Amino acid sequence: MKLQFCWAFLHFLLLCPSGLCGQRSQGDLCFVWYNVENLFHPGNDSLPVDDEFTPEGLRHWTLARYQSKLAALAKVIIASGGWDPPDLVGLCEVEEALVLEDLIGHPILEPYHYAMLHRNSPDHRGMDVACLYRPERIRILGWSTIPSRIVSDGTRDMLHVCLAFGKSDTLELFLVHLVSKYGGAGATAESRRIQAGHLLHCMDSVHAVRSHSAILAAGDFNDEPESYSMDPLRSARIGEDSLRCISPDLPLQVAGTYKYRANWNHLDQIHWCGPKGRFDPSASVLVLPPLMTMDEKYGGMKPLRTYDGYKYVGGISDHLPLVLLLRRGHLRTPAEW
Repeated sequence: MKLQFCWAFLHFLLLCPSGLCGQRSQGDLCFVWYNVENLFHPGNDSLPVDDEFTPEGLRHWTLARYQSKLAALAKVIIASGGWDPPDLVGLCEVEEALVLEDLIGHPILEPYHYAMLHRNSPDHRGMDVACLYRPERIRILGWSTIPSRIVSDGTRDMLHVCLAFGKSDTLELFLVHLVSKYGGAGATAESRRIQAGHLLHCMDSVHAVRSHSAILAAGDFNDEPESYSMDPLRSARIGEDSLRCISPDLPLQVAGTYKYRANWNHLDQIHWCGPKGRFDPSASVLVLPPLMTMDEKYGGMKPLRTYDGYKYVGGISDHLPLVLLLRRGHLRTPAEW
């Protein structure tokens, strides 16, 4: 598996498609969103929900398996930027700060000096959203976590980051992982709709204070862009600008970022609102051979996850990464904002 990943990684860099961040110019920004599926540390802590992700637990989650996943994840992060690793990385299903420290300290990522933003949330599984960034490219102006309005579900907080990049550009970044469909898609849809409305309210509030900033919301929304739960975000406006869900370019072998049975889904989404003409955002789904496996039951391909049930299969995630490139358009002066 390790040798296969190394060869596939090198092959990808040599044949990096034009839609990915290896083609960016100075001043452009590359952002990656990735649901990394149960990134647990194998050490046992006070939370009972992680007991199965320990060496003695049901999944026999060992240090060797954990380190293998970290190494593969580090390679994916590097590959997502082509020859130049991404400026920003949004992650979800992260257990704690320790796994992020291990990830950015891994020999593959350590030369790029990534820093991290994370805070424990009340999620019932102990899983959070987090942000990695390159301090030489990104300046953090402020950040906070935003509690979910669905208190009864014990779900994760949103992460809001205000940042500066380039010479004078600012971005309001929101990272989310909405309530899952466990318990039934219909039964949980209203919870996701409330969360989507709360996200829109937060974006509106930020825009009222810093109207010149671009706004980006990314995450695992656990529903389709056209679903009932996403109503608050569809056709929404923030100030004078429209909020739009960016449709990613899709390689031939996939039709989304997540596959449930025979159907591909667009659970991972990027919503964008920015000053007109200043940036030209484009997105793509990253597909590397080691991230995929044959779908013997439903046909075609599917993401290679870490576990198939309780059987360890050695993949990274049941989701594929989303890569966003913000290319500079016409650069307006502050007087034009």
